[in-house]
Amino acid sequence: MSASPNVVNVSIQNFQSEVVEKSKQVPVLLEFFAEGAEPSDQLAPVVRKLADDYQGKFLLARVDIRENPQIVQQLGVRTLPALKLIYQGQMVQDFEGPQADEARIRQALDQLTMSSVERVREQIDMMLEQGDRKGAIEMLQQAINEEPKNYGLYTELCDLLILEDRIDEAKQILAGLPRDAEGIDKPKARIEFLEEAGELPNADKLRQQLDKDPDNLKLCYDYAVRLIVDDRTEEGLEELLTILKKDRTWDDEIARKTMIRVFDMLGKGNELATAYRRKMFTFLH
Repeated sequence: MSASPNVVNVSIQNFQSEVVEKSKQVPVLLEFFAEGAEPSDQLAPVVRKLADDYQGKFLLARVDIRENPQIVQQLGVRTLPALKLIYQGQMVQDFEGPQADEARIRQALDQLTMSSVERVREQIDMMLEQGDRKGAIEMLQQAINEEPKNYGLYTELCDLLILEDRIDEAKQILAGLPRDAEGIDKPKARIEFLEEAGELPNADKLRQQLDKDPDNLKLCYDYAVRLIVDDRTEEGLEELLTILKKDRTWDDEIARKTMIRVFDMLGKGNELATAYRRKMFTFLH
């Protein structure tokens, strides 16, 4: 397995420093393996991918069971594949045999590594999928009461207020936040799009105009902006991608630059942003 700052080989000599001590800073996932053993060979790429995905939020510590029988005995490893999750010097969960699957491991890691903002965001996403934007706003306001200095919660709240057309409230909150507050680019970008939309006609009217004049890139751009403002973001990105394909340099590469602004608005790790960033990159290169 190739070298990575988030992966370490463990022996009885470095167990205290690499597992016990490191677990006081981040969770440590102990992977017990034996070269050539099919169960551990199948699990190895899964946990390595997790280590890459979580980018240092946990440490993957690999234990060769043939070279470290003392660790195996002390931690009661009975079969392969086997994983032990250590946090704050204590074993908090173990996975053996069929239990060692990616979904269960991710769930356990998320419980230990997600920030309060990420946990709230996960709940909010579920509420938004059900169309309960007002409920999501109330949840954020309650979370802010409990953590008044957690600026990431404020930026999430601002974003939802803007979608509810409570723009002045959002602007007032944003004005009181630090410039580097977590997620602040998201509501700021959304306000920029709203201001840019200005007096643009509604999406249906723009679509009708565009159908009559499909090569009009200005109309296509206006339609994309209106779609984004109407929270039809994927359709808007598709229109921007169309402009790129027709003339990538049009209006000082505004289609590419606007797609990047949308990615900022969607936030880091957003699946839609990731997908369209890849599409944009593939086309441009």
